[in-house]
Amino acid sequence: MGETDAAGFTDLCLVTAVGIEFKIAAGLLTAKSFSEEPRMKICRGLFGARRVTVLQSEMGAVGFAERLAKHLADNRYDALIVAGLAGGLDPKLRVGDAVLYDLCYDARAIDIMLRERPSREELNSIASDEPLSNFLVEALTRSDLSFIQAPGITVSRIITESKEKSALRVNYGAAAVDMETYEALVACARLDLAAAALRVISDEAEHNIPDFNRAYDADGRMGGWRMAATMIARPLVTFRLLLTIKRALQSLRSNLRAAMSA
Repeated sequence: MGETDAAGFTDLCLVTAVGIEFKIAAGLLTAKSFSEEPRMKICRGLFGARRVTVLQSEMGAVGFAERLAKHLADNRYDALIVAGLAGGLDPKLRVGDAVLYDLCYDARAIDIMLRERPSREELNSIASDEPLSNFLVEALTRSDLSFIQAPGITVSRIITESKEKSALRVNYGAAAVDMETYEALVACARLDLAAAALRVISDEAEHNIPDFNRAYDADGRMGGWRMAATMIARPLVTFRLLLTIKRALQSLRSNLRAAMSA
């Protein structure tokens, strides 16, 4: 981990997955410039005196660990934060609540609904960096934002059904689920770079969402017509999601602003 001054981490990298997350993070920066590396969008800019680089991995971060490792080897950062939306597994969490992962499990290789599945102790896991997590806790607390520190879990597909969310919660004790965090944290650990994950709940534990697994390709990119067809297939579920997604995105913006303001 690089040195920090009294204002905290001065060279920060944010990893986002989908375009709207990238756009929100980049929109908070000034003096910004955009570029691309193979299968990765990049925005560099300033948040106050802090230098911030935002990366977009695409959904599922397919092959992203290798691309991220190369990028980190060529660029110096004090810390990296994986930031974006996540599915809620803890029934107490509401849309817009944030989860600061203290630990991330890797469940990408398991079938969640099989009766015979690995135990929590058998799953690979990785902890967030403690000093960086403490830094974020202080920042979010000062901004009076609603968040918890809890484990998260990374899977290989979008979790769309409440029964799947319940299975993940019961078996692994995770509060939120995503598709990108574990690989990013592992890549940082290999380079001894402080890393943490800050996720905002976009759909609650008891709610189903449209099956967006039908809408994205092998590179993690959503197809417009496929997304539309997926949403039309489940109109009531889609309507509820659309009512809440704006709140989740506003919370993501507030949480990112707080994290970078510290």
